[in-house]
Amino acid sequence: MLCGEQKRQNPSRTKCTNLKYAIYISKSGEAIGPFTKKELREAVHSGNISWDDWAWHKELSEWKSVHALIPIIHVARCGEEIGKFDNERDILSGLRDGSLLMDDYYWCDGMSEWKHLSALEISKGALATTAQKDALKAAGLPFDQLTTKAQVTALFSAGRNAPASAKQLALLSYLGRPVSENISKKEAADRIDAIVGDSDGADKFRDWNDDKLILFPDIYADEIAARKKECFGEYNTFRKELGSAASELPKLSFDQACRILPI
Repeated sequence: MLCGEQKRQNPSRTKCTNLKYAIYISKSGEAIGPFTKKELREAVHSGNISWDDWAWHKELSEWKSVHALIPIIHVARCGEEIGKFDNERDILSGLRDGSLLMDDYYWCDGMSEWKHLSALEISKGALATTAQKDALKAAGLPFDQLTTKAQVTALFSAGRNAPASAKQLALLSYLGRPVSENISKKEAADRIDAIVGDSDGADKFRDWNDDKLILFPDIYADEIAARKKECFGEYNTFRKELGSAASELPKLSFDQACRILPI
């Protein structure tokens, strides 16, 4: 009904039937619009529409305030509010430039509790890529599934002059280019890139992921433990698939399997 009324008031604004959220605003007893969410935000910022004006679109059963349709997002850190945003893309920008963190909290009208920014779907656009995580791993730098691109940059920047990691030194030794322990992470990374970029170095590097567990068990103890756990799981899956014939294979505890497995 609103759409038809609006057409009579302003015949040129017929796009309402093509918009999923053709938003109308109640002003001085008249419905003005339709607006997209982007247009509505612009109208609010220009002062033509107030956050407290009433708004409606066809998905709503009743009129609601503008701030309910495009809610203000409050962001807090360590119990204190650090910003207010009316567009999720501003949240993404903050995560990308490092001014906001994935474990900061957000809340907007209607939410029963504060949640981490990582819960916002748009936040995924700020996460580090697989290649960046691989680079962090190779450099021996810490990261997790919520590490952002901005944090990757900060980690590498902070570690430029820090001493090379034990894993970097082990890899250089394996590639036949041992160096002194006082070399920096940045220098070690540059040397590794140069060596692996060479055809001979690339050939040698292909066996690194397997050989490192045998040659440097102390440095890669965490990866060895993960590999053993994976093998143990595969063994139990194989026994289960054998069915009645599984009695021919011993049932092992994880500790027993760790002593038997070759790495």
